[in-house]
Amino acid sequence: MRTANISKKTLIRRLEKKFGRNEPIFLKDIMKAWSEYSRPRVFQLIKELCDDETLIKKIPGVYYLPVDADYREGTLSLDTMKIIEKRYIKAEGKTFGYYSGFKLMNWAGFSNQVPNTSEIVTTKEATRVRTVMVGKFKVILRRAKIDINEKNAPVMQLLEIFKRYDKPLEKYQRENLVELTGGSVDKDTLAKCANCFPKRALENFKRSGMYDVLAQ
Repeated sequence: MRTANISKKTLIRRLEKKFGRNEPIFLKDIMKAWSEYSRPRVFQLIKELCDDETLIKKIPGVYYLPVDADYREGTLSLDTMKIIEKRYIKAEGKTFGYYSGFKLMNWAGFSNQVPNTSEIVTTKEATRVRTVMVGKFKVILRRAKIDINEKNAPVMQLLEIFKRYDKPLEKYQRENLVELTGGSVDKDTLAKCANCFPKRALENFKRSGMYDVLAQ
């Protein structure tokens, strides 16, 4: 039941202050931001704001505030990858997942294959492996074997790479690994993460010559 006579502009300003424009806003976030309203009233307000395009529905359960009225013209529309990353990788300053598979290998310069499917390891997934669609994008989710955080996510990605790669490294690949890890990895963190991978991942990493460069 409505508890206060608040204008729609005030409600929108709350979302803009917390999330900004052209950023994914999940339905649960709107519920929290407009907590003085009942659930049916929130849905009514969302519909009214979407009808006048003050709030845009990107996919079911995900909305955003457009940058301006020309969002339909192309690049100003919300990038679906932002939704994927907020839902499964990082949100509100907390890291709980990371890209793996060929998307990671391509980004780091270890594969020329450009994947049309993203693979993500995340603590936000309860099943061992599952494929979901986020808009038109296919995402393979894998349940993390340990809690993922800002410190160990780059280390897990490093081991993901060497789980697949056992060839001598090119200069640009070494540079990419330094960028990925921020220049160093903690040995204790590396040891804990290595338990989640086949032995060859750590062995390949050590043979690459990067272990002596990065491990501290």
